[in-house]
Amino acid sequence: MTFWQENYHFIKDVYDMRHQKMAEWMENVEKAIARIMADKVYTSAEFKRERDNFHALCKDLERAEVKKWLAQILEILMAERAKDQKKTEMDKLDFLIKKHEELLPTVMKTQVMVDLYWKCYAYGDELKPHIEFLDGIMLSSTRDVAPSCVENVDELIERQEKSLVQLETKRAVVKDLIEKGQVLLQNPDKPKFLDSHVTRIRDGWDETKDKAQARLTLLTNTKSAWEGYADGNVKVMEEFDKCEDETKKVKKQFNLEAAFEDLANRQEMFNTTKNSVQGSFDQLKADYDTMCLTLPDDKKEQLKKEMKPVEEKLSLIKSFEDKVKVIDEFCTSLKAFDGSLKSIDEWMTGANKELEDIKGSSDKMSPEDRVSRTMDLQEDISSKMEILEKAVADELALLPQGDNVPEDAQLFKEELKRIKTFVMDLQQKTKKECDSFSEDVKYWAEYRTGIKELIPWLESAEKSSTDGLSKPTNLEEAEALFEKTSGYDNNCLAHLRVLNAANAAAQKMTTHKDADVEVAALRVRYEKIKSVSDLWMGKVDTLVKEWKLLDTTVTELNAWVAKDKTADGENQFSLEKMESTLGELKNIFKQKEKLVDEL
Repeated sequence: MTFWQENYHFIKDVYDMRHQKMAEWMENVEKAIARIMADKVYTSAEFKRERDNFHALCKDLERAEVKKWLAQILEILMAERAKDQKKTEMDKLDFLIKKHEELLPTVMKTQVMVDLYWKCYAYGDELKPHIEFLDGIMLSSTRDVAPSCVENVDELIERQEKSLVQLETKRAVVKDLIEKGQVLLQNPDKPKFLDSHVTRIRDGWDETKDKAQARLTLLTNTKSAWEGYADGNVKVMEEFDKCEDETKKVKKQFNLEAAFEDLANRQEMFNTTKNSVQGSFDQLKADYDTMCLTLPDDKKEQLKKEMKPVEEKLSLIKSFEDKVKVIDEFCTSLKAFDGSLKSIDEWMTGANKELEDIKGSSDKMSPEDRVSRTMDLQEDISSKMEILEKAVADELALLPQGDNVPEDAQLFKEELKRIKTFVMDLQQKTKKECDSFSEDVKYWAEYRTGIKELIPWLESAEKSSTDGLSKPTNLEEAEALFEKTSGYDNNCLAHLRVLNAANAAAQKMTTHKDADVEVAALRVRYEKIKSVSDLWMGKVDTLVKEWKLLDTTVTELNAWVAKDKTADGENQFSLEKMESTLGELKNIFKQKEKLVDEL
């Protein structure tokens, strides 16, 4: 031991140095692991350096010789040292060895992760040229193009078709890369950047293919638009000319059947023409819109100026439609006009027969019937005259005036004149017949006015007469009931005068048999109401008088009792007078109660 003790400090320094190098090595390994597992995304070259550094550090990972040497040397050195020093040194070595043992699983796992990460970085390097290729196709498929003629469009279509062919040749390679990425993604320890790599190649392929196909479609449509625009301009102008020609053919016809037949043809022609014109214009506008997607601004302005007069010509459709609508309204009005004439023509025969019947049967009818039927006929004629006046106004609006009137229109005019002449003649004849009964008409009107006023009151009064009277509980209510009953009775008298006036008017007519029967029936109903009114008046009048007598007697009795007193305050009264008065009060009260019960 003398050698070790004599050289203790030298050997201890050597021991500390190797202990320190072991600790530094583990620290460097931890740092290498931290750099590898960091969120930072390296280039493949950067990651290769980190991988090589990690692999270099991990050579002789077990460090068995170093740990054995440290343990042996420390045991020799501490053999004759203080117990505390020995414990401290031993704890340091134990901590170092324990840390090494704990580091080993992490290193082993990191070695696996390094291999996985390196595959992912290599996968990224493999993707790079293909992503650059897709970016190039995407750029060529999305950059602005402005062809100024069909030849330019053809060149662009040719280029785009080549791009699609190139994409198609890459399909298998890209598909393999996507599948390879999907396999790597299945590893739960995959790096985060792997998702973006796989997504970029997968979505980049789909998006690039869609954009390339969309650009080819746009260019193809643009070519079709260039070719269709020139032909469309010619075609739409031809449709406009046809629309103008058809509009000029729309005219009024005055034969009703022919007018509706022609209207149906014009409506069908309008719909056909409208669809044709609108369809041609819409196709032209679609070609214009497609061309404007790629045209340079100066060309767009030029095309816009060309389209403006074409678009303004769409008003021809509206003109055609308005003219057909006018004919539609004309046909409807002509049909209504024709219907009015026919309905009056049918009515005329019956109306004339009615007048002849009134004149031929006047000796068999009562004046009331003659007046009534004549007035009804006059009212009927007046209503038809209103229709005729409208027909005259309609004729002025619908039919041509002046010379050279079309034959069909002239037939309507002659029919209107015939009907108007007949109705006016019938009106004169009916008026003349009615004038002969003018006095009867006057008295008949007075009679009917009185009856119309009487009947509603009569019906209301009959209902009231069955309701009975209310039973008053005091003098004020009895007096109010008297006022109400008096008003009812006064109404009876007033309406009797109305009935008598109506009867007097009826008596002045030539014949008043029906009126006499009606007045007699109304008078019977009135008498029943008046008898009830008289009964009520008698009962209520007696009740009020009895109640007032009772009230007066009580007042007098109270005044007498209060007055009959001596000077020293003792009451002095006649017992017989008191009993007599009270008996009288009792009788009056009973009579009053009886009258109330009988109401």
